[in-house]
Formats: sequence, C-alpha cells, structure tokens
Amino acid sequence: MSLPQPSTVVTMPAVRVADLAVVGLGAFGAAVAYHAAALGLDVVGFDRHRPPHEFGSSHAETRVTRLAVGEGAHYVPFVQRSHELWREIGAATDTVLLHDYGGLIIAPAGVSDDDRWGNFVEDTAVVASGAGIEFEQLTAADARSRFPNVLVGDDEIVGREPTAGIVMAEKVVAAQLDLATAAGAELRFGSTVSGLSRSKGRPVVRTSDGDVAARHVVIAAGAWAPTFHDVDQLCVTRQVVFWFEADDLETWRPDQLSFVIWARKSIDEYLGAFGAPWGGIPAVKVLGEQFVETTTPDAVDRTVSPGEIAAFYERMVKPRLAGLTPNCVKASVCLYTNTTDDHFLIDSHPEHLDVTVVSACSGHGFKHSAAIGEALARRAAGQDHLDLSPFDRSRF
Repeated sequence: MSLPQPSTVVTMPAVRVADLAVVGLGAFGAAVAYHAAALGLDVVGFDRHRPPHEFGSSHAETRVTRLAVGEGAHYVPFVQRSHELWREIGAATDTVLLHDYGGLIIAPAGVSDDDRWGNFVEDTAVVASGAGIEFEQLTAADARSRFPNVLVGDDEIVGREPTAGIVMAEKVVAAQLDLATAAGAELRFGSTVSGLSRSKGRPVVRTSDGDVAARHVVIAAGAWAPTFHDVDQLCVTRQVVFWFEADDLETWRPDQLSFVIWARKSIDEYLGAFGAPWGGIPAVKVLGEQFVETTTPDAVDRTVSPGEIAAFYERMVKPRLAGLTPNCVKASVCLYTNTTDDHFLIDSHPEHLDVTVVSACSGHGFKHSAAIGEALARRAAGQDHLDLSPFDRSRF
C-alpha cells in the first residue's frame, strides 16, 4: 500500500521591514540614509546604479555653494547647516569637501527679462544683508582688474561673496554612503524600484531584489521621481557640462576665483564657470542651462557632438572668459529635475502620507542637500528639524 505524498509547501520570501526606506542614493538620498542611520533608525536604501555615477544629477566633480542665496532667504538655514555638515563629514572621512574661497555673481544692471535671474545681484545683496553674510558689490572695472579672465561688460554689476565656494559633489555622495553603511544602513545598489504598494498599514517598496516595508519612505530619485506618481510640477531637462583647456591653468587657480555665476537677460545666456583644477581634469569647467527641451533618464541623448561643443564655445565662452581654448577636454550630460517655479518640492506623496517625495532641484539644490537630508532623517525619527514647509506642494 503506497503512502500519500506530502503536499508541496511554497515558502514566500519574508518582506523586509525597516524604519525607513530611501529610494535613490544621490545627493539627497545619501544624506537621508546617513543621518537616519546615525540616529539609530533601521534604514534600507536603493539605487539602480552605484552612486556616485554619471546617469543622474550629482556628478561632474563640483557644485557651487553660496550662503547668500539670492533664490530666497528661506534657503539660508539649509545652506548654512550644509556647510557645517560637510566640514563634519570631511573630518570624519579625512576628506576636504568644502572650499570656501569666495565666488562672483554677475548680472545686468536693472531689470532682467528672466524671472529666474532678474536682479540677481541685488536680490543676493538683500539676502546677505538680512542674514549678516558678507557680500561686496564691485564695478565692472574693479571686477576686470581683480579677475582678468572674466570679461565683465560695463553695463553689468558684480557681487562677490567671500564665504561662497565649491563643494566636491561626488566625494560628498561617496562619503555619506560610506558613513551610512558604517552606521548600519543596508544599501542595495543595482536595485531597481518598480513602484509602491501598501501592506498592513505600511508603504511597501517593490524592487528587483525583494520588497521592503517601512514605517516611512523617502523618494529622492532625482530625474526618476516623476515615474513614481504624476507630478505636473516636475519636468526633466538635459544639461551639458564642458571642460575647456586653458592657456595658463595657473590663472584659474580656485583659491583666486572658485566660480562665476553669470546671469544675463534670459536663461539662454546663463553661464557658470569654475576655477581649476579641482580634481582629475586639468581644464576649466563651464556650463550653461536650458529649461525648454524636456527628456527622461531613459530617452536623454548622453552624447555631446563636436558641433555642440563648438557652438557653445563660440556663443558662450569666447566672448566672456579669457584664456580658454576651443579644445574641450571632456563633456558630460547631466539631468535637472525642475519645478514650474524653480523652487523645491518636498511633500507627502498624494496617495501615501507616510511617503515623502523630495525634488530639491531646478539646478540649485546640491548646496542644501546635506541639511535637507538631515531634516528629513530627523523628521522620520520624530525629532525637531529645520522647517521644510516652504517646499510643500500647496503653493502650486
């Protein structure tokens, strides 16, 4: 007589349960993961690549940072705290992350046609005065005398903030991820997040290597953020960063001139330039900005053609920056995620109150990333934090 065969038992993989799940581990996600883990939270983080990488918005070596933030006085506490945190993180990792050598802002005298950059030197001066930040305004002649590589026009005004400078973006991301791991965070690189669901009252992050339920989720996915829900206020644009050879690199020493932000009468004329060299590229980093042609991370053209390089040099570089040759040593594509009013979006997901969407973006976010990450981590831990309410979606 044959014995009955035992039925097959299928064991479903257990869902990982954490205090906090972080989707995207670039500038903001890395900061959230680090600070949350340091506060003792059980943190799981996800990124489809391994940051720092060249597919999002946190690469190209360096970012400008300014304490006198002409975009609005409500940003000042965040950039001030970020400077403090970068010094602390640098000391903890034996890395210099912040170089506050000062920087220049140039704009046309009088009213600009562009809402984003209109009266930017004057706006910055007002913020500086209100926050007690040193800020000097120079005539065009004074600026040309002190900074001969910068071909300021007589119809332009110049502001210099001595406490502004450069933050080493890729090193910041790497340092925060290292510290997050050391503090106990579980970071899953090469993990693609396919969406969100709910189970037992918690949000669940669905990923290519297993689902994770968490008490709270932070989506800091940069250019991928719009894929997680319909956000009419967000769009993604392709930006190109160029490194041009200098006749004499010594004249571009960062401790003499760490950056120039040059706003003219429209965003099409915006120019940013950096002292050099900062890292492994012996050339001057230069970039423009555009907010018209939209794209997605999957569709963006990541190649930069010789024609694109030549046109940018002739139109933007040659008339305004002395001592740079047409030889482009390197060019890199990055992505801006932009809101309709150029300010940040930090708010709950419309379908999940325990999921926070972070798009601290529009081309001026990195300088605030460490402090915003700390604030989000402290909020997840139920602790006091910097006020994030100016960035909620109710303003739209």
